Amino acid sequence: MADPEYALIKAIAGGDQEAFERLVKRYQNPLYNFVYRHLGNRALAEDITQETFLQIYRSASRFEPRARVSTWIFKIAFNLSLNESERQSRLRLRETQMTDEHQYADGRSAAAVANFELEQQITGLLDRLPDRQRAALLLRVNEGLSYREIAEVLGLSVQSVESLIFRARQQLR
Repeated sequence: MADPEYALIKAIAGGDQEAFERLVKRYQNPLYNFVYRHLGNRALAEDITQETFLQIYRSASRFEPRARVSTWIFKIAFNLSLNESERQSRLRLRETQMTDEHQYADGRSAAAVANFELEQQITGLLDRLPDRQRAALLLRVNEGLSYREIAEVLGLSVQSVESLIFRARQQLR
């Protein structure tokens, strides 16, 4: 596969610290955003993002170029997020979100509060989706991955991904 980022992974596997720093700069925000949207918790998203980079660093020498590097990276993040999601109770996640909402609303304009409330509604709706539907939709909408790439990340067929995204969008409507 002719992925230009493959050379970056090879360099990381060889111990190139600068290559690892370039990879972190490239993927830190997209990974954090994906994990945050999936888990709904900022602290957990930071932890999972760091753990993802740790796993990338440790396993760079075993990377097989069967898929794009970005697909491999998001698959690691998804698996870690899924594991964390299973360990966390919904109550703890909701308490954290309520604290964030209270801090955000203080001193903000009416438009900012309205935007925040809309975001909270969307997050609440996303939280009701099954994990795989939520992940597929977030990878498609927020990260712009193709159906094939999402299928690789989630370990599913392209048809299953199409179905997940279709059902997720219908439930959100």
